[in-house]
Amino acid sequence: MFDFLKTASRKPPARAVPRGRPAEPQSKGTVKIDRHVFNVRELNRKGFILQPYDRDVIITGQRFRFEIDAQDGDDVYKGRAEAVVTKVVDGALAAAFLTKFF
Repeated sequence: MFDFLKTASRKPPARAVPRGRPAEPQSKGTVKIDRHVFNVRELNRKGFILQPYDRDVIITGQRFRFEIDAQDGDDVYKGRAEAVVTKVVDGALAAAFLTKFF
């Protein structure tokens, strides 16, 4: 008989959070390898991690030359250098610097 009282006292339903892919981490810059441009996910003085890495341009253990334009805090990395691939896993590539930027 007094059903309208029950509906008025209910809390509104919680909003559903859309489920999708998690947000991609912020890019710290770009690396260009053989005309292919990749986003830099992590970067420090020893090397970098590219993600997403979806090409078969280079393999683990291979030395390669690249152009970098990135920034990590106060450190600016811009120029050409040489690195070696340390790991390629789950759409990411890790590399260690071999030479300084020129």
